[in-house]
Amino acid sequence: MALSAVFARGARQHVGMFCRNLSGDVTKEKLLALRRQTGLGLDKCRAALVDKSGSVEEAAAFLKEEAKKHGWARMEKLGARQSAQGLLGVIQTGDDAVSIVEVTCETDFVQRNDRFVELVHNAARTFHTHSRSLLPGGAAFGVEKYGFEKLRDMPLENSSTSLGDHLAEAVGIIGENIVIRQGVAIASPLLAAYAHSVGVAARDGCQFCHICAIADLQTVTADQAYGDSQKQAARQVCQHLLSMNPSNPGLEATSRPYNLDNVREVHKATLAESFVLDESKTVGEVL
Repeated sequence: MALSAVFARGARQHVGMFCRNLSGDVTKEKLLALRRQTGLGLDKCRAALVDKSGSVEEAAAFLKEEAKKHGWARMEKLGARQSAQGLLGVIQTGDDAVSIVEVTCETDFVQRNDRFVELVHNAARTFHTHSRSLLPGGAAFGVEKYGFEKLRDMPLENSSTSLGDHLAEAVGIIGENIVIRQGVAIASPLLAAYAHSVGVAARDGCQFCHICAIADLQTVTADQAYGDSQKQAARQVCQHLLSMNPSNPGLEATSRPYNLDNVREVHKATLAESFVLDESKTVGEVL
């Protein structure tokens, strides 16, 4: 018998024995529903249901507040532990706005955890909602980077919960050092983005990756069309940039002022390179 099957059978037996000791307002169905909703252990779920007279809604709200409270304390305690795993959440709206949020954790196991992925998704959606207003004067062109101190008080979409409290709740439940390191807002009339997949399905327009490339494009003339074929070519150029193993990857690359004078020489070198998807052409010829 496979190990996973043995584990699954053992887990069912444990839940079954635990549930046989339930009584009163606390039923097996309520217990399992609360566990699915919160991700917490059976003991904590049972105690919360007993305390709230069997109300799943009240027990869930209580456990959420407890996780948030313990999460802030745990964040302070675990802060010195290295968090080298994690994900980028990348969202593009139209052709003129891209936002990226970096969230790190301690282990690859947590990185694949659905609750962690949902945290990255919510952080990315929250930051993207506010990103254009964060650019100086709501500028249509620019790059700005924000640390956790500026992100923590942003309210989640359709919620009064702050991003900082949402993070604390996740830390309280997952139990690892999790850090929302930074967010980067990028605005320009013609942007293309490519997020290299890590096997985590996109959610609500948010793509998950370890590395991504953003191309800022300019048409040769003001009336030049920017259609689907141009967008496809721009995304392929982003793939090319990632395949070339850039020497300065990561969001730290945006720390310098973003203007054409800083990057003109890099652009020239890139345009002359053989295109990785068709080496008979240069990047410039593809564009």
